[in-house]
Amino acid sequence: MKNAMLPRYLAEFIGTFGIVFAPVALSGSGQFKGADSSLMAAAWVSGLSVLAMIYTFGHISAAHFNPAVTLGFAVAGRFPWRYVVPYWIAEFAGGIAAAGVAALLFGAGHGTHIPATDSLVRAVGVETILTFLLMLVIIAVATDKRANGAIPGIAIGLMVVVDVAIGGAITGGSMNPARSLGPALFGGSAPLSVYWVYLVGPVIGAVIAVRLYEVIRGGEQYAQGAPSDISGE
Repeated sequence: MKNAMLPRYLAEFIGTFGIVFAPVALSGSGQFKGADSSLMAAAWVSGLSVLAMIYTFGHISAAHFNPAVTLGFAVAGRFPWRYVVPYWIAEFAGGIAAAGVAALLFGAGHGTHIPATDSLVRAVGVETILTFLLMLVIIAVATDKRANGAIPGIAIGLMVVVDVAIGGAITGGSMNPARSLGPALFGGSAPLSVYWVYLVGPVIGAVIAVRLYEVIRGGEQYAQGAPSDISGE
């Protein structure tokens, strides 16, 4: 099983690289004439990159691409705890690599997340709710046997678009500790000092979402792992 997991770890690394590089590169390209630096551009680039990576690697690793999502699946019993840390390592490494490449191409400091509100409680609340909505969609389409297999990428990608459109002006609409950590490491002390917001909020939101969905799922007979061939412990 260990050897069988290696492609999954690599898929998580590359997939996370893709979904982090896309919005960070978009931010970096803003210095060039003709670039679109609008909030909706960021929302669509973020959502479409997630959609594309899900269809690329969903059948291999279940396309977590987010430490909060991996934790959520484990809490729900849909992903073995023994693989959580390796998935986290792959996801954080992918995000850091993406931010590093973007920094080399466009300069450091692009795509960082710093709350625009003075209330960090509000910032955590926004990230919690946005992640709750995202995780609710993810666990429903990824671990419920009744969900159409063609749906996950579209449903999750569009939810990311909605979340970034809502929260982008307030917190950046991260919903993903790996998305925020990479740029923060290359962005100086300011984003690093508030990084905890993008760790605490997504974790709380993801855990609440999976607990709720397990209540309303309607029975274990409808459940599967994420990936579907891996059962929880």
